[in-house]
Amino acid sequence: MASSRESSSRSQVAGADATVISGQPPVGPLSMAEIGRVLEGRRLGAYQLEQFVGGGGMGAVFRALDTTLDRVVAVKVLSRQQSADEEMLRRFRNEAQSAARLDHENIGRVHAVGSEDGWHFIVFEFIEGTNLRDLVRAEGPFDVGRALNVAIQVADALEHAADRDVVHRDIKPSNIIITPAGRARLVDMGLARLHHVEAEQDLTTSGMTLGTFDYISPEQARDPRSADVRSDLYSLGCTIFFMLVGRPPFADGTMVQKLLSHQQEPPPAVEALRPDVPRRFAAAIARLMAKDPADRFQRPAELIAELLGVAEDEEIDVSASRSSMVATVEPVGDVGPKPASALPWLLPLAGLAAIVGGLWWTSPAARRPVGASQATTEAVPTEASAAPGLPRDAVPWRVVDVPAGDHDTPSLAEALRRARSGDVIELAYDGPRDEPPLRLAGIGLTVRAAAGHVPEVRLQGPLPEAGSLEPVSAAWSIVSGTLTIERTAVVLMTSEFTADDALFALGDGATLVCDDVRLEIRGSGDGAASDIAAAALVRIADGMGDGPSRSEVRLTRTVVRGMGDVFRVAGTRHVDVAWAGGSCAVAGAFLVAEGGARASGPGPSVNLALSDAVFACRAGFVRLIDSPARPALPGLRAIADACRFAVPDGAALVEQTGIEEPDRYRSVVEWLDGGSRYEGSSVFRRIDGVAERIEIDYASSGQPLVHTTKIEADVEAWWSDDPDS
Repeated sequence: MASSRESSSRSQVAGADATVISGQPPVGPLSMAEIGRVLEGRRLGAYQLEQFVGGGGMGAVFRALDTTLDRVVAVKVLSRQQSADEEMLRRFRNEAQSAARLDHENIGRVHAVGSEDGWHFIVFEFIEGTNLRDLVRAEGPFDVGRALNVAIQVADALEHAADRDVVHRDIKPSNIIITPAGRARLVDMGLARLHHVEAEQDLTTSGMTLGTFDYISPEQARDPRSADVRSDLYSLGCTIFFMLVGRPPFADGTMVQKLLSHQQEPPPAVEALRPDVPRRFAAAIARLMAKDPADRFQRPAELIAELLGVAEDEEIDVSASRSSMVATVEPVGDVGPKPASALPWLLPLAGLAAIVGGLWWTSPAARRPVGASQATTEAVPTEASAAPGLPRDAVPWRVVDVPAGDHDTPSLAEALRRARSGDVIELAYDGPRDEPPLRLAGIGLTVRAAAGHVPEVRLQGPLPEAGSLEPVSAAWSIVSGTLTIERTAVVLMTSEFTADDALFALGDGATLVCDDVRLEIRGSGDGAASDIAAAALVRIADGMGDGPSRSEVRLTRTVVRGMGDVFRVAGTRHVDVAWAGGSCAVAGAFLVAEGGARASGPGPSVNLALSDAVFACRAGFVRLIDSPARPALPGLRAIADACRFAVPDGAALVEQTGIEEPDRYRSVVEWLDGGSRYEGSSVFRRIDGVAERIEIDYASSGQPLVHTTKIEADVEAWWSDDPDS
């Protein structure tokens, strides 16, 4: 059933069994400032709300008087609209329960929880002071001693929280208050989550990715449920960087660009920007901001010990920051034993890491020669290529017209057979060159245009039948490992397509990276166009590979053209797609995701981070499908930053089709807009389940989306039958 607010603005479309939601709701949700104006001066329970001081987490915050105990407190009030949302109310209560478990001098304390006249609120300790963000902006970056003191205090607070199974998940300068006495107080536990909350009860799964883009850890950006104390430590590392430099490590760019930077780029070296920062302190900050959580400090207590060692080396007095817990942790030098309390679990962990690392390096099978009868050309690791410490040839493999040197090959297929993990293959030719279907397994390779050349890799059919090697018939199968393509065109060109065909197929844990690339599906022969509609640019399905179930695609300045869909995902796969720059114009949809086969299990989930690109999709942008055979709902989390989307009349930007009630569908899709433009069809979201069809227009999306019914001429040209248009 749709909400009552939506029902009040519905109108029936003649001749269609659909409910159309259009126009703005009669009473929109109040902003934090509006809540402040409404409630300032009012009384909720025993608390007189004296002054609105800002919005934080999920509510508006007031300086208030506790009339019972005659003390100043902070009261966070949830809006009435949010209070009507049962999930939001549960999250609000979860905030109170999480924070109430904490009692530490570096954490703002919770006093009470209440509700009155439809307003739900939490009462916190009111802390006099200035938040770290404003302090640095007003006074400039901290000296090393002051930064060490604050870092130790916040780490102490995180150790206390971790001991009680609480993760803050929004560590940033504005959530750290420095009191007049110099004490650091961690506030706003609004994003904290008790670790024992089950996945199906996770109170963030249907909300936006939690955290702040300048300080968010890579794993939290991918999946908020994966955040643990090591994610808080990453954010603390970014915060220490801010204290010392005056800006976060990735300060420039849009929100999507910042997310990509946290995922892919090494942070700037703090010592290069602040030469006075001791090398050991800089190394600790770099370790905090490691991309892989396993490479960071595993507990705040480890960090505290290291920072105390820095203070001892530099003869910096940090006694003011040391609580009773910190005082029990002795400084640790560059060499020498770790604290005894850490050894029992550090040693097994190190041993396990060594075993896993050894298995990872030695498990790939020896390279198999590819005979003439095989349907694919395969690149797999040899024992030599997988062994650590082998010297790497500086000379790349080159695909040339006439091979002359030892690293020259007549085809990409031959280069793939000879390449080792980490190698580069350069295409030193111009125009199209036909290749058989290709396969990559267990290694990482880069394929790029040689300087001065404009090559096109044209992959010809017929493709290998699905089920022979993989469940997908693809021109290029990436079973595992990473394929990077740069400055090259890759075209699938054939007249024979089936429903499983794809240009690329990605297995479990596989990664495809394209930079300045053109990707296309092109038909040949009579009647090919109708067959191509069944094909996909990238297909990701269960049963391909034996690695982790998450795959990744990163596209930068990439142009996609074709008759089919761009991405097709099915089963229980998790896919991260990051697209920055370039354009996509296809006759199909950008994403088609089909549900999982088990009703009680998870369906596929897709994270889209889209920035500064144009997407023109004749069949709609996203189609999520469930059915009696595949009942587990597909999920979508999308961030669209400064993009253009064009969808023709009759299609929807996001369409969900299947056998469920509308409320089930609402909870599995998130769309966060960052200044994008939407052209064509007025249907933002269509839900066509077991009940009536519901269509939600852009004005009723809950966000201020910019929409026009006019589709610009450049998109119409892309949709023409001329593949070179």
